[in-house]
Amino acid sequence: MMLHTGSRVRGVRRSHVGRATGMVLPAVVAVGAAIAALTGAWFEAALTEARRTRALSDRLIAFHAADAALAVCVTRLQHGTARYLGPTSRTEPGAWRRASALAMPDAIEPFAAWPMAAQPPRCLIEAWDLRRTAGDRAYLVTARGVGSHASTTVWLQMQILMREGRIVARRWRRVAAAG
Repeated sequence: MMLHTGSRVRGVRRSHVGRATGMVLPAVVAVGAAIAALTGAWFEAALTEARRTRALSDRLIAFHAADAALAVCVTRLQHGTARYLGPTSRTEPGAWRRASALAMPDAIEPFAAWPMAAQPPRCLIEAWDLRRTAGDRAYLVTARGVGSHASTTVWLQMQILMREGRIVARRWRRVAAAG
């Protein structure tokens, strides 16, 4: 009699295990699909963040290159050793707006190269006829820095007013330029 009870218990267990096996497979497939979808989403998020980090790094390289070039060019201007374009009118100088302006011979390349940049930074100094006081001279200094890709550029400008070889006023600005 014990054998009979034991076999019945075994039979019940077998049928219960058989039903559970049929239910586990779809659950495992659903969990596997969810994990695969999450992995894909995490991978996309990681790629997006890596692109954003590279773009920021590229902009920082270009900004620091332009900032350093601007500082060197303003110092050279103050010491009287910088080349510059003469004033063409009483309005704000605009030679820097031409794409080829920084390739002109009057443009200054203060550094032979810049770390991790595709091109060294350059600057252009333009005299500005403000006609304020007899001894005043005004200049617009434009610097361009390039990131690790030539398509990433940052343009910075400083408006300088000098009197008797000293800078008496300066205004800094970032230029939003296409390209």
